[in-house]
Amino acid sequence: MRPLAVLLVLALVLIAVPASARAQTNAQQMNVTGTVTYRERMTLPPDAAIDVRLEDTSVQDAPAKLIGESIFAAQGQQVPIPFQVSFNTADVNPAHIYQLRANITINGTETFASTSAYPVITHGAPMSANVVLQRVAGPEAQKHTGPKLHGTYWSLVELNGKPPVPGMGRTQPYIRLHREQGRFEGSSGCNGMTGTYIVEQSALQFSPSATTLMMCPQPLMEQEQGLMAALKATSSYKIEGDTLELSNGTAVVARFKALPKDQN
Repeated sequence: MRPLAVLLVLALVLIAVPASARAQTNAQQMNVTGTVTYRERMTLPPDAAIDVRLEDTSVQDAPAKLIGESIFAAQGQQVPIPFQVSFNTADVNPAHIYQLRANITINGTETFASTSAYPVITHGAPMSANVVLQRVAGPEAQKHTGPKLHGTYWSLVELNGKPPVPGMGRTQPYIRLHREQGRFEGSSGCNGMTGTYIVEQSALQFSPSATTLMMCPQPLMEQEQGLMAALKATSSYKIEGDTLELSNGTAVVARFKALPKDQN
């Protein structure tokens, strides 16, 4: 084929390619970055889900158009938690308005959400934002007639899948949480324990701080170490009937049974 004929064929191919397709070849991926945080004194469990959305909010009284999204687990991170949302530059119109919003879900329930606008990308807005979330007011809890987390004498019935070692005399392993002081007391069956805790919905974190120093038989000393470790590992709780379960993610680390006041 002659050189002139080749040039004509190439020209026809370029004409046949739609302009939109040629524009897409020039598009590229970019990122909006930042952090999500909240002001409440609460520790996130490892399986908390963080969802950050980049949206086109240019059209009033219409749903925002999703441009990019990043969903990831906390995996032990605590706020402020960094994020990165990727988007295609071909999806961005310089005349439009783009904003970030985010939420945190714990055990399938939205717990924190952004309530302010965080503009990015266009109209002089930055490519990053520190998104501050607010606590979401959940539905009113149904009336619960069983034992409450706070104030109940919770007697240990299982530790790491095994029944507890009986305590010495009347000193049996237990815990009791006091809402007003934000502290807990308890016993390993040998020594007394004290510390603080934080609870939000089903999330629960213990911070044991002190024990008495009495020496006991080796099985009780090992139980004490195991119970302290279980409390430190706890990230959530559940009450079913008269049983309290403490869990680290999906693994149950300890179970307790509520005892009436006249039995504790």
